[in-house]
Amino acid sequence: MVMETESESGPLAIDTTRFSPLHRIARYQSGNSFLLLRAYGIAAAILYVPLAIAALTGSDPASVTLPFFHDWNIAWTLLVSFPCLVAFTITDQAALNTSLQRIQLDGILMIPPDVARELKRVWEHRFGVVNRFALVLGAVGGAAIAAFNYAAYSPPSIGFWLTSGSDVRSTALRYAFLYAMVVLYAFIAIYVCRNLAMTAFLRAVVGAGSQLRMLPFHPDKCGGLRPVGRLGLRNQYLLTVFGINLLLLATISFLFLHVTPPLYRLIWAAAVAYIVLGPVVFIGPLLSFRAGMLRTKADLMSEVAQRLRVELSRMRKELAAGELSKEDEELIDRLRKFGAVVDELPVWPFDAGTLRKFVTAYAGPLIGATTVGLIRYFLEHR
Repeated sequence: MVMETESESGPLAIDTTRFSPLHRIARYQSGNSFLLLRAYGIAAAILYVPLAIAALTGSDPASVTLPFFHDWNIAWTLLVSFPCLVAFTITDQAALNTSLQRIQLDGILMIPPDVARELKRVWEHRFGVVNRFALVLGAVGGAAIAAFNYAAYSPPSIGFWLTSGSDVRSTALRYAFLYAMVVLYAFIAIYVCRNLAMTAFLRAVVGAGSQLRMLPFHPDKCGGLRPVGRLGLRNQYLLTVFGINLLLLATISFLFLHVTPPLYRLIWAAAVAYIVLGPVVFIGPLLSFRAGMLRTKADLMSEVAQRLRVELSRMRKELAAGELSKEDEELIDRLRKFGAVVDELPVWPFDAGTLRKFVTAYAGPLIGATTVGLIRYFLEHR
């Protein structure tokens, strides 16, 4: 969705989709649910259907402990995680601009027109560079990680459906598996690159001569910046979908497969990636606004302190002369109350409810995978 910077009072919005084939093909516009559902269905079909056909024609379920259609992990990956990844990728442009426009229209973020034009010019070019780099990184990185997955599952002794048979049809199954893994991890790389670029863009927006004007009594309890907090929560929801993959990977492997060292390494690599990426994808887009919120709060506190200093100096002279009035006492009381209000201003663009949602979404899959691992350990060592 291409949006132009409007007049002096218009909000900043940029086009992050330059040289991004997925966005150009999808042409998503905010609120187009039908297009989003269609993209989800196509994404599920282009990976799962070829693999399912290859499994039907090229595998022998009786020769393995985990047949293809009993593999909940691969089913969740290709029918839920990957389509969600595609949906979140094609909507990230709209989510970014919607959040920025909301806080600008509410007067929370004030961007001078010349600064807005320069940000738009510079960052639309940079997003084009990022999108091209992401395509290359996705192709190379996706192939490398797919090869790592293939090496972990290829030994016949583990009982995985990928190793059932040795004829031409089973070879087609292996190629279908590699194709699905390359595409999956390529899209993950693209999403991560774009997310990092958006984080850097938000940092530039806050620090490029803009003014952040938080409202102490704003209904969102975030000084008016909750729309930005939702960007981080949005990323966490997607990561939680992949976190369920971690839980299913551990469960399937420990229940049905003979877990070899390469497969153990694959499980541990997935767990470490989830642990590290969870806080990063949630906090990353918010750090820039935290700095601005801290700066705004400090400025307001400084103004209150300076006014108090002036009034106290004046009142000391009046006190010595015995001329302190009730109006002076009320003024000091009002300044103290205003200082208390400023002190309660948030320094993160999310409230307690958003934080609870993040913790729940982040910890759920991790606790489940850890529980499965502990059960397996105790069963083996009892």
